[in-house]
Amino acid sequence: MAAIAAAGPAAQSGKFKGAPETFNARAKVATAASSGDAYITIRVEKYTPDKEREAMQRALETGGSSGFLDALKKAPVVGRFDVGKQTFSIRWARQEPSGAGRVITLVIDRPVYFVGAGVPGAKSREGFDLAIVQLTMDSAGIGEGTMAAAARVKPGGPTGVQVDDYATTPVKLVSVTRKVE
Repeated sequence: MAAIAAAGPAAQSGKFKGAPETFNARAKVATAASSGDAYITIRVEKYTPDKEREAMQRALETGGSSGFLDALKKAPVVGRFDVGKQTFSIRWARQEPSGAGRVITLVIDRPVYFVGAGVPGAKSREGFDLAIVQLTMDSAGIGEGTMAAAARVKPGGPTGVQVDDYATTPVKLVSVTRKVE
């Protein structure tokens, strides 16, 4: 999930200018007590420009998690994340070339699911105010990914952004395919 801040100008100028684009995937959710699958659809209408990325990074550096969340909620909707009958707004979408493909990072403006929240002694949900998805796609449009379904960000780490996931382990996204439009 470190690519949230790492995707710089070169990342957006690669051969992948596919927005709008749609991805379908199966989310594999697991805790010590249970597991399950869900089918998701991700629609990216446009990728976040460098100017907005820089503004979000400054908001995180100067205002911490709450500053980042405030800036995120003011950012335009750039896509949607659908699971079941629920739709969530994507307000951050970046792509970065990687080997023979690309890494796509998405930030959703509210939590999608608190994995493990129903077990006795679960930690507080406070501060886990968004969700982060990262897809690794090959040039043919096939890939995999992870999702912090409830997360918070704070300054730190090698990229300047540290992501804390509510779940013990991220949700795995398997069978990710780019829908040909």
